[in-house]
Formats: sequence, C-alpha cells, structure tokens
Amino acid sequence: MTQPEPAQPHDAETTPASTSPRWIELGLIVLLFFLFVGPLTPDVNEPHYLSKARHYWNPAWCPNDHFLNSGDAHGVFYWTFGWLTTLVSFPVAAWIGRVLCWFTIAISWQRMVSKIDDRPKIGLLAIAAGLIGVNYLHMAGEWLIGGVEAKCFAYALAFWGIGDALSVRWNRAWILLGLASAFHVLVGGWLVVCLMFAWLVCPKQRPTLVSMLPGLLVGGAISLIGVVPLLLLNREATPDDSAWASYYYVYQRLSHHLVIHSFAWQFKVRFALAVLALAWTGWKLRDHDQARILNGIALGSVVLVLIGLFIDQFFSFVWVDWLTAAKLLRLYWYRVADVMVPVTLAINVVLLCLRYQSTYPAVSKLGIAGLSLVVAVGMIVRVADRWTAEAGPADIASQVTDPQQWIQTCRWIRENTPSDAIFLTPRLQSSFKWYAERGEVVTTKDVPQDDVNLLEWWNRRGQVHWGDTRRDETLSMARLPQEDILRLAKEYGFRYVVVDRALARRDGVDITWNFPRVYPADPNQSASYEVYEIPPAN
Repeated sequence: MTQPEPAQPHDAETTPASTSPRWIELGLIVLLFFLFVGPLTPDVNEPHYLSKARHYWNPAWCPNDHFLNSGDAHGVFYWTFGWLTTLVSFPVAAWIGRVLCWFTIAISWQRMVSKIDDRPKIGLLAIAAGLIGVNYLHMAGEWLIGGVEAKCFAYALAFWGIGDALSVRWNRAWILLGLASAFHVLVGGWLVVCLMFAWLVCPKQRPTLVSMLPGLLVGGAISLIGVVPLLLLNREATPDDSAWASYYYVYQRLSHHLVIHSFAWQFKVRFALAVLALAWTGWKLRDHDQARILNGIALGSVVLVLIGLFIDQFFSFVWVDWLTAAKLLRLYWYRVADVMVPVTLAINVVLLCLRYQSTYPAVSKLGIAGLSLVVAVGMIVRVADRWTAEAGPADIASQVTDPQQWIQTCRWIRENTPSDAIFLTPRLQSSFKWYAERGEVVTTKDVPQDDVNLLEWWNRRGQVHWGDTRRDETLSMARLPQEDILRLAKEYGFRYVVVDRALARRDGVDITWNFPRVYPADPNQSASYEVYEIPPAN
C-alpha cells in the first residue's frame, strides 16, 4: 500500500467531490448517539457534574452542601460549560451539553476515521461497532457516549488530535491532547502517553523528537491549566491523610473501576478476548501506516492495563502494602483501554472487510453482514433498555425504590423549604440536588476529589450510613434512633430527614421518632417517601 511520506503532512484537508454524504453520515452518527443514550435525564454522572458546575458559578446555590464546597477537580469544564447551569434548568443544561458533546465527538471521530480511509459510511459503521464494543467489552466500567461531563469534551479533542497524528501533523496532535488534558487530566494525559507509545513503535511514521518539541511544549503548557489546580487540591493534606484518602477512594468506593482483582471474571475474560482480536487485526493491518499508528495507541492503552495489573497483584499479594497500591491505582490505569481497544478493534474489522472486497468478495460481504448483525442486535438491546426505562439512568443505577414518588417528593422540597436548608437523604439515591436543589449531608456518589474533604466524606458516611450497625435491618434512614438523629443534626446542621418509607416497610422497620412529618401533610396518607422536620437545638 502506498502511503504518504512521514515527513510530509498528507493532504487530508482536501474537500471531497460532494460533502453531502459527510453531512448525512454526521447526522446519522449523532442520531445513533441519541438512540444509544435514550430520552431521560439525569444520566449517571450528570447530577454530580452539573450540580458542582452550578455551585462553581453560584456559591449561594446550596451554600452548605459539603460536596459542593469541596475542591474543584474539573475547573476547565466548570468554567467553560458550568455557567449555562445558572441560566437554565438541569435537564435543559444536560441536553444542551449532550448535543454539544455528541456533535464534537462525531465530528472529530469522522475526521479521524477519514484519515485512515475516506470512503463514506466507514465512520458510521465503525462508531456503531465501537459503541457496542465499549458497552459489552469494557473491563472497568468506562464509557464513551452518555451524559455530559468533562471527559466527553476530552475525548472529542483527543480524537481530533489523533486524526492530526494520522495526518503526520504531530505538533497539532500534542497541542490538542494538551487541551484534552486540561478538560480531563486522566483521559487526556493517558492518551498523551499512548500516542507517545505509538510514536515509539511506529518508526516509519514518526517525525523526529526535536521536530515535535514545539507541540509538546505548547500542549504541556496548556495541560497545566487542568493539572496544576488538581495538584493544589491536596496542598493542605498530610501524607498520612492522602494515603488513607486514596485507600478509601480506591478500595472502598471505586474498586469496580480501579481494583482489577475485584472485577467480575467475565469482564476480564471478554476484555482479554478483545485484546487478542485487536492484536490479530492490528497485525493484519501492519502495512497500513495510519492504522498502524492507531493500533499503536490502543496497544499503549493495553500496556497501561498491564502496569495497573502489576501494581494490583504485587502490592496486594506479593509485597502487601495497600496504601502504596491505593496511591498508584488511583490513576485509573484501565480507563483509556476500555474505550480505545473496542473502538480500534471496530475500525480494524471494518478496514479488513473492505480490504478483501476485491480479492475475497464473499468473505468481505459476510464479514460486513456479520458485523452489522452484531451491531444491530447490540443496539436493539441497548435501545430497548434505555427507551423503556421508567426512570433516568442515575436513579436506576442508585436503585431508587420509587422513582416517580422520589421526583414528586424532591419537587415538594424545592417549593416548600428554605434554599439553604440541609437534608439527611436516603442512601439509595444520587439525584437529590438535581430535583430538590437543596444541600445534603452526604451521598455515596458525590465523592470529593481533595483528600481532606474525602476523609470528611468517609467519616460522614460512617456516621450516617453505617452508624449503629446493630439496627441495620434496612438501608432506610428509618433504622436510626431518635437520639442519633438529634446528635447528627447538631453535628452537621441538617433540618430535615427524608425517609425511604417504601424500603422501610419492605424490611419491616418502623419509625420511632416523634418529629413532625411535614410531607405528606395528611397524617393518614401513606407515601414512598416522607420528610420529617428536626426541631431546633436548645
């Protein structure tokens, strides 16, 4: 295969004879994203990100919420997008952000794939297969298309940068990856490492290191916009604080993302099979310059997985040191591979099917048909799951027992309680601030990113969620005795308690408090959620 000389950027910006197929393909990709995500809000991480974004611009909103007052780890995202949350409701802001993310990812993806093969529809089939691959082949729970958050913009910038590397415009690639790192340090930073790995293993395609220095320096400087504030978050934490904060973060809260020996074996097996398939298809395309670079990036992400695996196994089973392991595993070694392995594999399969179109037409058609069938089945299952759901993904993921009653309760709270009030809220929820727009003592989902506040979050969870385990017959707050409620109210300043009564009734636990119930107002009315007001301390 004849490829452009590596020293010269190839003419990737040439306008095709007709741009209509490109625009149609772009629209279909965005439509695919819409179908994949579904019609409901909030998505799993949207309450976390958008409530933090609103508070960033308006500290008077939920002024006493502990999580919202903790350190800001994604300042660039809050600064560039967060202001919108002060002008419109959370659902509207989420939809504007989703559409913006989907279009930017679609454009950068389409551009990246066109550097490899500019035939129409390749980008659409590859991203469809890639989405299904990420959804069903991930190992550590990473995703590419979903709700709006910082990493969505980071992936859009990263795909654009990878496209520049494929066009032998390495300086622009490093600058764009620097921008991606500013939005999301781990996504952008790890992809910088992966692209550098690809540069190392692709000697035919790489420029000299000296020629890339301008891009590396500018990109590195831009990335500091995101890196420096993140490093400064823990300037007040002692080394011991940081070590224990990392332990709680890695092993107690996010082990399903960070501790590989705790992953389900099925997840590890399917990811390993995907890596083997990537290796085989990548080898078959080793003479394709652009595909070789992309496969080098994906291989770099697999190397990161192997480093994470070594850290996990060595410090867990050879030289047992959980605190050291936690500090290292907090870097999300598996995050990028969960995306880059499936999407690169998808591109490889499409390219191989098209490569043998003339020599083995029957095999090529069979391959395309098989891939299309897999994508269709995967999309049908995903769309059916998302479009028949009775609640937003955030409420489903946090196992809210009665989503419609939960929303109704939160709306009553928003309309009938002081805006600066603090609430003790149910364990099984992550969307209280989204619906009620009130502060809360603690929630499992909202983990602070700075170590001092992370330790405080851990202490709050211990007192609120795990206090007095002898009475832990239910996950409902109904289990807490009145004296504990009064003690916690005095310590954390909350005025109201929201009780998941449906859960308490299911578990046969009665409320023994004599606090006034303010919702529902009718004492004879039964409800899935009840709100109690705590009298002021004497």
